Amino acid sequence: MSALDPGELAGALAELVVEIESVDVETGPVEVGGYYDGGARPKGVARLHGGEGVGRGECVAWSSEGQADFARACRLLVPLGRITVGGLERRLRHATEDPYHRAAIEAAAIDLALVQALTNPFALANRTPRPVSFCRSINRTDDPVTAMRNLLAADPAARIKIDCPEEGWNDGVWDALAETDRVAVVDFKRKGPPERPVEVHRRLPRAWLEDPPVEAAGRLVDPAAGDWGARIALDGYVGRASDLDRPALPAAAVNVKAPRVGGWLEALRCLETCRLRGWHAYVGGMFEVDVGRAQAAVLASLFTADAWNDLAPLGAPGSTSPIVLTDDYAGFAPETRTGQPS
Repeated sequence: MSALDPGELAGALAELVVEIESVDVETGPVEVGGYYDGGARPKGVARLHGGEGVGRGECVAWSSEGQADFARACRLLVPLGRITVGGLERRLRHATEDPYHRAAIEAAAIDLALVQALTNPFALANRTPRPVSFCRSINRTDDPVTAMRNLLAADPAARIKIDCPEEGWNDGVWDALAETDRVAVVDFKRKGPPERPVEVHRRLPRAWLEDPPVEAAGRLVDPAAGDWGARIALDGYVGRASDLDRPALPAAAVNVKAPRVGGWLEALRCLETCRLRGWHAYVGGMFEVDVGRAQAAVLASLFTADAWNDLAPLGAPGSTSPIVLTDDYAGFAPETRTGQPS
């Protein structure tokens, strides 16, 4: 059997049958550094029970209220009895528009189906786990140089992702960032003036320019702007695989996030589109603090292991090692009972 491509793995997962006997939702705050409001990260994990197995999937809703909504919705959205993973995906699409809810429930169903089938995504795809490379992030800050130096002191081989570069950064800041040659991604989050991506490309020509403002498309035809369009990566513009058929900006790479696109099968379809069109792809997270982080690492290990995956381990940087996973387990991801990659 040859190794499956992303689209083929999506089909194989969709055909799995899962037996669901009951559902519950685990919620509560998780104390973790770096969360956006400086407080605890609200967590919600759907747990589907069937036979002696449990399947788990994490909702990435950002607030406690959002997680409470998920807990209420989950019990209404999950069908009891036998169903294929593909059938569940179709049912969820008709039942709710919330992509975070769909992705969490679908992940739990995939996890349980694989447990019940005594297999895992690596065995199903006939692929061996590969160590997952990742970026470390610098959030919006007035002192990016210090943040960069601190990260590189802890992890000299780190590749860096910078969020929302500031208009007021002077030449000294940009020169210091360029000298490290470690900036892999600059994330504009679809914000800022249209000329800024061109300027960032001039200063950091090897960096990928993630989610520049759509107004920047007008700069693509400016000969003086250089080839910055060849470094565009899309993330927030992609809400489903079909968005890649007519992207808001010409894509050269895609940051694939299962919660963003409403499920893991859809994430695999996004990866398949990238493969067929020769685009770079990397797997991103949405501040998962439980099983979702491990499941995203599995997706990256399968198909984007050497890319600049936005999947840095939780906590302060320390290890220079990539994320290493095993394939001697049944379920979606190894160590899913603790929610951390092994």
